Formats: sequence, C-alpha cells, structure tokens
Amino acid sequence: MAKPDYENYTIAELLDCREQIDKQAWPERYQEILKHIAIRQQDPEQKRVHDEIVFANFCQALSYELSCSIDDNLWPLLKVFSKSARNSQPAAFEDKVCPVCSGELDVSHKWGRWKVICHPCDIGYAFQENHQANLW
Repeated sequence: MAKPDYENYTIAELLDCREQIDKQAWPERYQEILKHIAIRQQDPEQKRVHDEIVFANFCQALSYELSCSIDDNLWPLLKVFSKSARNSQPAAFEDKVCPVCSGELDVSHKWGRWKVICHPCDIGYAFQENHQANLW
C-alpha cells in the first residue's frame, strides 16, 4: 500500500485522519499526522480552522451526550417546577472545558437551543435539541 502524502492534506483532512487512524497498527503514520497538524497550526488562519473543527467536534459530542442522558431529558421539566434547577445545567455539561484552551465554557439554553461559547478562544457553537448545529 502506498504511503499517504500528508503534506498535501488540508487541516480538516489531517484532523479526520488523526481520529480514524489505528495508532497501534500505524504509529509512524500517526506521528507524521501530528507533525503536519503542528506545522499547519503555525499559520494563524490554519490554527483558527483547526480550533473551530476541534470545538465543533467537541460540541457535537456534547450534543449527542445531552440527547442520550435520561436526567438531561428530564432537565427542562425540572427547571419549570424547581427553583434550584432553574440556574442549573444538565449533567452533560458538568466539568467540561474548552478542548482548545481548557478554559471555562459559557453554556446557555433558550427556546430549545443550546449555545456553548469559549470567550478566550472567541469560538461559539449552537445546536437545537433536535441536533441541528451551527458554528459561528
């Protein structure tokens, strides 16, 4: 099998490869992918694309976790009937930090739409409870 030419891959393709590769079977290729990601991140525009992709993937995983959690499905009802629950967040958001800078996340909910923002990174992501999502 021919060796992939990671030098010509986009940052998005490299990130996808990093997630998909079998690190045990291809350790040298995995290291090469990491090397090319690090090289791309030296360009501020490529770093921004990298950060947006990483943040979007993180928020999509949060969205999935939120939809799968039983207590989170009951959370909107609890907010209506419990004063202590009104200022709380679902368990899916507990102890979560920005995957880019490890900073605190600003999470809000209004009209069935979740917004997750990292102010230090200036990245935000919004998704409906029915899994429609937008990066801004």
